[in-house]
Amino acid sequence: MVVTSTVVNCYMPSPAGLQTKFEADFEAKYPGIDMVITSGTTGELTAKIKAEKANPVCDVLILASWSDGIAAINDTTNYNILAYTPKDSDKLNSAFKESTNKIWGTSASAVGVIYNTDLVQKSTIEALDWADFGNSAKWNASTYPFSIPDPTKSGACKDFLAGFVTAGNGQTVLNSWVSNGITNGGGNKAALASVEGGSIAALIAGVDYNAYSDKKKGQPIDIYYPKSGTVVNPRPAMIMADGAHNDAAKLVMDYLCSEDAQKLVAGAYLIPARSDVAAKSDRLGLNDITQFSNMNWNTMAEQGSTIAQNFVDAIKNRG
Repeated sequence: MVVTSTVVNCYMPSPAGLQTKFEADFEAKYPGIDMVITSGTTGELTAKIKAEKANPVCDVLILASWSDGIAAINDTTNYNILAYTPKDSDKLNSAFKESTNKIWGTSASAVGVIYNTDLVQKSTIEALDWADFGNSAKWNASTYPFSIPDPTKSGACKDFLAGFVTAGNGQTVLNSWVSNGITNGGGNKAALASVEGGSIAALIAGVDYNAYSDKKKGQPIDIYYPKSGTVVNPRPAMIMADGAHNDAAKLVMDYLCSEDAQKLVAGAYLIPARSDVAAKSDRLGLNDITQFSNMNWNTMAEQGSTIAQNFVDAIKNRG
C-alpha cells in the first residue's frame, strides 16, 4: 500500500492511557504518520461526527458500544463507512466481526456489579443476581445506596440494558430497581468515583475495565458478574470513507488487530479481540464471562436508546 498521508485523525473512547500507548506505538511502527487522537465518550464522538458531516475530520472512529457501531452502518445519512478487511482480522473472535466488514471489534468490555469492599461483604453481595437488587428484603437501599451509570452517557450501560430487556424479562427487573431506590450515577467515571468514595455501596452495570484498573491501584472496590449473565460489548472500529486519509486509516485498522496492539488492550484491562491474546491475568477473560442468551444486537441497536431514556426518565420521575 502506498501511503501519502502524514496524519491520521482517530476518534476513540477511554482509557486515556491506552490512547497514549496506541499513539506512541503506531507512530514508531509507521514513521512519518502522525496519529492525532480525539478522546470522548461514545455519545460525544457520535455527536461530533454528525456535527462535522459537511466538513469531515475523522479518519478512524472507535466507539464503546457495538450497537452504536451497527446503528452507524445503517445510518447512511450521517456515516459513510468504508468496508475494509484488516490484516490479522482472521484472528479475531467471531463475536468481534460483522458481515459487511465495515466495523471490527478490536477490544471489549463487560459490565458487572462494582461494590465498595469497606461497606459490603463479598460473600453477601456476590450471592445476589440482578433481580435481587430490586428486592428490598435482599438489598436495603437505605443502608446500602446503589446507583447505575447514566445509560444515555455510557454506551456500555446502554447496551447492557438493551440486552437485558430484549433477551427476556429485564424490564420488570429495571422497574424493581427504580422502586427500590436506584439512583442515576452520571457518567462512568463519576459513578465509579461515588463507589470508591463510599457514598454509594454498589454500582449496577459498572464497566469492568475501570473497576479492575482502580482495584489494582488500591481503591476499596471489587467487581463480579451476576450468575444469570451480562453483556460483553465489543468496541467497534471503523474507517470513515469521507475522511481525507483513507490509506493511513487502513494502516490504523491493521495496527489495531496486530498482536502488539492487542497486548496493549489487555494491559489496559480491556478484553482483547484476538483469540490468541489472553486477557490480563487478574481479570476474567471472554470465555469466563456468562453472557445473556437470546441477545440480538440488531434489536438492541434499534431499541437501546429508547430503553435507556425511558429508564433515566423513570428514575427522575420516581414518586
